[in-house]
Amino acid sequence: MAMNSQETHLETERALSDSDISAAVEFLLARKQGVAPHLIDVATHEGTVMLTGHVDCLHMRERAEEIASTVRGVCDVVNSLSVCGSEVPDAALRRDVEEALLRNAVAHPSEISCTARDGKVMLLGQVRSWAEKQQVLRVAKGVRGVCDVEDRLSYPAGERHPAKSAAELTAAVEHLLAWDHRIRHALIQVTAQETGVVELRGKVGSAAERRRAIATAWLAGAARVEAKDLAVAHDASCHDLHQDKYTAKTDAAIQQAIETRLGYNPRLHADKVDVQVSGGRVTLQGLVSSLAGRRAAEHDARGVVGVRHVHNALRVRPNIHVEDPKLQQSIEEALLRDPYLKQAPVAVAVTNRRVILRGKLDSHFEKTHAEEVASNIEGIVAIENRLGILATATTDRDHYGSLIASGEAATFGSPSDADIEHRIQQQLNWSAHLHSQDVEVRVDKGVATLTGTVATELDRENAALSAYEGGATAIDNQLLTQFGPPH
Repeated sequence: MAMNSQETHLETERALSDSDISAAVEFLLARKQGVAPHLIDVATHEGTVMLTGHVDCLHMRERAEEIASTVRGVCDVVNSLSVCGSEVPDAALRRDVEEALLRNAVAHPSEISCTARDGKVMLLGQVRSWAEKQQVLRVAKGVRGVCDVEDRLSYPAGERHPAKSAAELTAAVEHLLAWDHRIRHALIQVTAQETGVVELRGKVGSAAERRRAIATAWLAGAARVEAKDLAVAHDASCHDLHQDKYTAKTDAAIQQAIETRLGYNPRLHADKVDVQVSGGRVTLQGLVSSLAGRRAAEHDARGVVGVRHVHNALRVRPNIHVEDPKLQQSIEEALLRDPYLKQAPVAVAVTNRRVILRGKLDSHFEKTHAEEVASNIEGIVAIENRLGILATATTDRDHYGSLIASGEAATFGSPSDADIEHRIQQQLNWSAHLHSQDVEVRVDKGVATLTGTVATELDRENAALSAYEGGATAIDNQLLTQFGPPH
């Protein structure tokens, strides 16, 4: 049996309605890990999705919005979810947030003060950039018991990102948009004023792309972003949205784009990353001060148009020396502070600043999240993730990368091949990027074979992710890319 996304797209496009969009959002919230959907209500009006109800933590609130924004037909997401997490006394909550900032490899708590009252945390002080501000806010939002964060952080123009003229700011935003693999930017117009206000007009293909375009303007140095005239155009063709974005790029241009992108990353402040590109294959070399910075550099490089592969040869050399027992204690405390992992049975061992994580968790989401939490602790050089997944757990299909990296065979229930094909097709049909692309799905004994042609390598990876989320036990990804290397 085989199903083709183009054929099904023609059938579903005519029936697209607010009720369909709501059903799709509810379906995806139920399929993806990292969010508990049982108290989330979804309503849609003229393409605007409204999320109401309750979640356990701020990261879960943001993840629900992120998932909804990727659905085809969604123009905007109004997130009114409230957080009803664990009650933590004000003094203890403030102490936990301050400790999280102190141990984080990015935050600079000496310049930040914190207050806490009834689950609401206020952060005051100065950071070095908008990007660093986002990292600090994320650290605070990731502390168990935090229900809201009031942001009173400021960032003046500094030596690393000096104030730009209107022309320079416009060029910076346009450059970042043009090289971002995740934004089809061809129909976006950028206008900056001398006051630092950036106006975005035009069209994008999804609510997720709109959100990312706005964040890109902030990243480039905008003092304020106006995007009321940046619309989600579901009727625009894929070609119109990207035009020549994915045509062949020179290695020199790719290298420059990666170096520019790395320059905005707060985890790499004062680090020197040497970027080499040959045939679209990237090698990162040099020294970075944190494991989080090493991971961030690779992530940023992978997001640049034209990159086929990234070899991460960066070495971690922390700016401070922390003894192994203190590192172990810091990681254990960070895991206890985390709302996802507070009760997870994770054993931590540290030898020569190399961390080993052991234990059995409920999902691949928890496994990869535990590694992320540990990697953010300042002083760590390497992590070996030996965490396993309980045989009785509901396997998380949202972390395709971790499945590929570990080589683990996921064990699901026993739906029929036809059921799996239908679920995969639902994933593809409601993807703003994939619904109109040529993807044929065949499932045999739980193994999904994907054939056809998609636009980019990122689309190819996302199609495989959709197959895992749909219930496939393994993926044979034979998809070709229209703009990218052959497979």
